[in-house]
Amino acid sequence: MIVIIAIVCGYFAFQKSESDTVIETDAIRMQEEYASLNGETNSSNRQYKSVNLRDDNPYVYRTEDEIVRILTEGSGIIYFGFKSCPWCRSMVSVLADVASEKNVATIYYLDVENIRSVLSLDENNKLITEREGSSGYYKILEALDDVLEEYTLTGEDDTEIDTGEKRLYAPTVVGVLNGEVKSIHVGTVDSQTDPYADLTEEQYEELKKIYTKLIDDAAAPVCTDAC
Repeated sequence: MIVIIAIVCGYFAFQKSESDTVIETDAIRMQEEYASLNGETNSSNRQYKSVNLRDDNPYVYRTEDEIVRILTEGSGIIYFGFKSCPWCRSMVSVLADVASEKNVATIYYLDVENIRSVLSLDENNKLITEREGSSGYYKILEALDDVLEEYTLTGEDDTEIDTGEKRLYAPTVVGVLNGEVKSIHVGTVDSQTDPYADLTEEQYEELKKIYTKLIDDAAAPVCTDAC
């Protein structure tokens, strides 16, 4: 009898622990990742703004190779950024809001913080490669070559030095349709000069319009009578 009682109790304890377990979806992962810096202070003594994404947000994590396949063969909206980027923290909720309004269930997300090359100039304006970008990063640059600007660095004498490569800045949002880039937006809005400050209502609405157009431009055409 004691053994039977122990087995029954163990079974129900197991069932309770299973029901209490929260399955971490990409949406929850994204929510927790960005919220982890809420109110924290960075090395520049600036406080990160709070980001409070819904637990049903549209963000889905993808690898570099998966992003390359979307850029060259697929369709969708891609967000390149990272959680400690203050500009990214300004726009990530706005993009999620627009996706919800436009019934876009998925936004592909790639964290670019540690995959990009790190370049600098010495005192003679000679280019120094402090860190090579990942192979996947360079494949992404190749796929986006037609829409990315040249990457330049400014020397101490204000000379602009061409690095010979493009740059994937954060945040960048790209709309792709059937392997063709239809729309791209880098940064937030021109009037935002301090990325640690909250967007004003006007800036929020302006950014929403930008993302709405970006999503519309990347949407497949709808045929009514004929195509």
